Amino acid sequence: MKNPFVSLFLFSIFFFFARAENSKPNVLLVSIDDLNDWVGCLGGHPQAKTPNIDRLAKMGTLFANGHCQSPVCNPSRASMMTGRYPHATGIYFLSPDLELAPVLKEVPTLPEVFAQKGYKTMAAGKIFHRGDKRFFEEYLPTGGFGPRPKKKISQPHGHPLWDWGVYPNDDNLMPDMKCAKWAVDQLGKKHKKPFFMG
Repeated sequence: MKNPFVSLFLFSIFFFFARAENSKPNVLLVSIDDLNDWVGCLGGHPQAKTPNIDRLAKMGTLFANGHCQSPVCNPSRASMMTGRYPHATGIYFLSPDLELAPVLKEVPTLPEVFAQKGYKTMAAGKIFHRGDKRFFEEYLPTGGFGPRPKKKISQPHGHPLWDWGVYPNDDNLMPDMKCAKWAVDQLGKKHKKPFFMG
């Protein structure tokens, strides 16, 4: 299929219905940075048309009363992966990365818990910035960033996360597209164990 997001959706449907009744279910965690409630399954907005995510939400478990622990991605993601508030992880901004935080020496992360329960663990994108093998058996290390513009128009002392300029006009270079294609490839493979994919 030409659209990897539709392919990901269709493969998700297949795996949802293909699992045996007595087996452990496969888990597909869709974590989206900067998602608001404009998607249809969360209330919608007249200008937002989100049929694919709405269908996926109907098939799985939708956490409609989940709340972000922090307005910054890194501490919020650390909370989701450890079950701890930012004041307990010590992560309040873009650093330290979750993989380097002292709390991880004592607290198992979500993928580690799944691995302990016999799951194959896989991830892509901004689940963790580095994709340490400690957390996942397979990982696509995109980190959710790139490509960078060749010629930048931001201030010389600006942060590279906010590089402004002309980006390549090729969706295949974008991290979301790379993650979606990788996920579709993983979902299309036969797995010996149930999997957790983030």
